[in-house]
Amino acid sequence: LFFKAIVLLGEPIQWERSLQVIIDLLLTDGNPAIVPETSTVEHDHIPIIACNRDLVFKAAADLPRFGHGAFLTCLETLYKSISGNDLKYTAFVGKPYEISFQYAETIANKIALANGQPKIDKVYF
Repeated sequence: LFFKAIVLLGEPIQWERSLQVIIDLLLTDGNPAIVPETSTVEHDHIPIIACNRDLVFKAAADLPRFGHGAFLTCLETLYKSISGNDLKYTAFVGKPYEISFQYAETIANKIALANGQPKIDKVYF
């Protein structure tokens, strides 16, 4: 199998398995069947897109629960420890990233134009 990108939309149920698979894909440029001679050579890994860096969230429990940001922190730390390089995200989506605001602005302009209104000049977030 060859993977061209990794998209992370939420924390997995089994972190250890998911972390291992993702690290394998990052170290092998998406092809874990071919093991590189060294994992510490700086190179661009396959694109990785993630969302929601919330470290914790409120739930029924009295104490905070780990969110997707906690999973991403583990992934970043493991990748750095193993490869010696920083994990480089291609994009962050969701709250409160710029790409989300750009999308909202695009949709707002489409709605305005569809209703005979001029393009929105300024949007305040």
